Amino acid sequence: MLNETLLVNKADFTDLTYYKGELPDLADGHIRVDVGPWALTANNVTYMVSGDQIGYWGFFAPKAYGIEPTGVPSTDLGRMPVWGYATVSESRCEGVNVGDEIYGFFPIAKHFDMQPGKVSAAGFHDAAAHRQELHSLYNGYTFINSDPSFALHTDLQPVLRPLFTTSFLIDDFLDDEDFFDADQVLLLSASSKTALGTAYCLKQRGGITVVGLTSSGNQAFTESTKFYDIVHTYDAIEAMDKNVKTVVVDMSGNAAVIDMLEAHFDGNLTYICRVGMSHWQDAVARPPKRTQTPTKFFFAPDRAKKRIGDWTREGFTKNLGERWIPFCDSASAWLELSKAQGIEPVLENYKLLLEGQSLPDKGYLFTL
Repeated sequence: MLNETLLVNKADFTDLTYYKGELPDLADGHIRVDVGPWALTANNVTYMVSGDQIGYWGFFAPKAYGIEPTGVPSTDLGRMPVWGYATVSESRCEGVNVGDEIYGFFPIAKHFDMQPGKVSAAGFHDAAAHRQELHSLYNGYTFINSDPSFALHTDLQPVLRPLFTTSFLIDDFLDDEDFFDADQVLLLSASSKTALGTAYCLKQRGGITVVGLTSSGNQAFTESTKFYDIVHTYDAIEAMDKNVKTVVVDMSGNAAVIDMLEAHFDGNLTYICRVGMSHWQDAVARPPKRTQTPTKFFFAPDRAKKRIGDWTREGFTKNLGERWIPFCDSASAWLELSKAQGIEPVLENYKLLLEGQSLPDKGYLFTL
């Protein structure tokens, strides 16, 4: 059986290799899944930018799976992780059956071999040796028939679920820190799906002004969601009241915008929560610039681990669900979903993501 998978040059995300190779015989204790549908969002670009620092390149490292294209050192190549579904096509693992559908973290590939561990009625962890030092949140897989939430808004789950979980945790973090003594939260790349989810949670919580910063082309869409109290454009930063204490949630990693905000607010920025890095060229070329404002990268898995400890796993799921399901309900008014098969539409959408040209009111699901 042939496998097809997308490989990315870790030093130049525009340099792609579409690899086709023979799959080995399935090993004892393993399963083989057909991957898809899965979503592609700006969040996946952030995974690549932080791939070495946080370990995202390690989950599906080509060499660990016997993928070694001729003429290209496998250490120079990576497989960008995506969130989505897969169906078990072959099983040599007790407790996991052919036909089972699962949700979780996958490479962009037609097929994928996994080593289930800690198998339960709810799901399992991938016990592959090379994944054990990586964050456990990304090693968990859910049997979708064990979680009734997957029956609701099925196609939205891969597009919005990972992003909204981050949104929920950012809102919780800011509230826990009393919004760093700020009177408003300013979200950069306000039309991005993670920013929209964060704005939604903040608006539901109340007690803080929610402000968006976006491009002029995305302003009308961003305002139409009703998640923000006010939306400004990047070319109108000086129109904002510079005397308001402000905490920034940065989804883009655009150093030039941060410089402009620090100059404009002149000490009234109380904290910068760095989340996304859609301006990947800046992030790859140099480390984050030191700012005069206190700042730190927000790592959602660590925050989730803390809250699971505080609330229990059941409590975490309940608290997240109270925001997640209504947010999904709202998406029918502002998000259009489409599905595509084959590598060509994947490459087209991937190029738009890298260029920052993907449309905020669209969501895409792919299968190779």
